[in-house]
Amino acid sequence: MSLNPLAPVTDYQSMLNRIFWFTSAAALVAIWMLRLYIPSLDLLLKKIDFSIAFGSDKILPMPAGYLLPALAVGLTTRVYRLHARLSDWLGIRECFDVDVIIAQFADQLAIDLTMIPEERVRQRRHEIMRRAFYPYVSGTQTQIDPQLVQQALDAWSWFWIGLEATLVFILTGLTLVACRKYEIGFETLGAITLFAVNGLPVIRGQCRRYAIAQIRSILADPIRAAAARQAFTDLIDEPFRARRAA
Repeated sequence: MSLNPLAPVTDYQSMLNRIFWFTSAAALVAIWMLRLYIPSLDLLLKKIDFSIAFGSDKILPMPAGYLLPALAVGLTTRVYRLHARLSDWLGIRECFDVDVIIAQFADQLAIDLTMIPEERVRQRRHEIMRRAFYPYVSGTQTQIDPQLVQQALDAWSWFWIGLEATLVFILTGLTLVACRKYEIGFETLGAITLFAVNGLPVIRGQCRRYAIAQIRSILADPIRAAAARQAFTDLIDEPFRARRAA
């Protein structure tokens, strides 16, 4: 795992590494806030406030009572891929696939999706994505300009960082309110809500722009365009084949 949180994102694993570091940083700030306003928690964590040394002259400047819980939060979100779980719960990736990627494919290929029930498009989105999108943007050797893929991964990494940080500070604010630290608790909730409402859509817009650029690059090749069109043709023809079989 790279120790540089700003290292270029070149694949999914490097994106996960960046998310880990920034979520750990958000957790570090959250723990500092909680220790500052909740004396009982501060007393508890002071028991592990020893310095972590890696050698005679290498001692981390941050006490373990701050650092270890923050790293525990980061590792937990990394192992369980919290951003993916949040995406599933909130329907983030599903909506993006349907409303942006599949819609743009259809628009570029002059395919009318209005004749297909939206529910069926959502049910078949994984198949469409596997046939029309993922083969050309995944893996170590992408079939389109690698810079487009890396730009998209970079943008998504910041979106997932923002999403996980939002959850960290929502939980922090709720904990402060539950401990009757109302002013700072509600201020924290208000600030993170303001970020989520205004900041996350801006980052999503950047993800959208890179996705559209990838789609245009995919469809620039006639063979790839034919494969994408066939994925939509199968989706459109499916009900008619079912009726004939009946």
